[in-house]
Amino acid sequence: MKTHKEKIDDLITLERENNLLNHISTSLFNRGETIAEKNLSEYIVWMRNYWVGTFYPIFRIKFNEKNEIKNIKTELSLNGKLWTIILGGLILSFLLFVLIIPMIQDFEYLDYTALIILGIYGLLAFGIYWVFRKIYLNETKYLLNDLKIAVGIETKKSVEKIENEKNEWTIKMTLFRLFAYPFSIFIILISIYAVFTGTYLRSGLGIALGVGYLYSDIRTIQKKRKITKANNVQT
Repeated sequence: MKTHKEKIDDLITLERENNLLNHISTSLFNRGETIAEKNLSEYIVWMRNYWVGTFYPIFRIKFNEKNEIKNIKTELSLNGKLWTIILGGLILSFLLFVLIIPMIQDFEYLDYTALIILGIYGLLAFGIYWVFRKIYLNETKYLLNDLKIAVGIETKKSVEKIENEKNEWTIKMTLFRLFAYPFSIFIILISIYAVFTGTYLRSGLGIALGVGYLYSDIRTIQKKRKITKANNVQT
């Protein structure tokens, strides 16, 4: 019977070092590939998923002396970390130099309109962060579950049971969706409008973000409904 390490070897299609250049290459050219840096007691495995794009996770898999999995840790890829810093810096720079500093300089003429505009932009930045985080966490969970099933740590049935037992309609999740769904639709609509003004790159990112979250969340809900329905039929 194959060990966990041997089963993961069967999944790996490319071997690369875990460095920034290779992660940039993965983001551009290697969608669908399972890539790994192999060491004696640890594999670093990653795959680029369609919905998370550049912001895909990597899995640090440690093995024991029998080549069985000891633990798995997840983290954002190096390219994802780089773009997080870049995008975060751009957003903060915009808020600082376009909104906050001019407000401070014209403090004596400051009115409620300026504060409302600052609040709206702050809310947009916060919303984009949380929507993206939700997409990333969902896709990381799916990829990790697929990996566990492939090596035999979990079965598809046990994973579905665990996921089905989670309540997707807690007060916290319901309130979040009441904010996130309209916000995602707003991002999509304003991005579509921006296409006609010539801002193609930002528009594409906005559409991908909004559609990505809605698809990811609705897919989770639909999966649970199918499992629940199947369980009810069996009983």
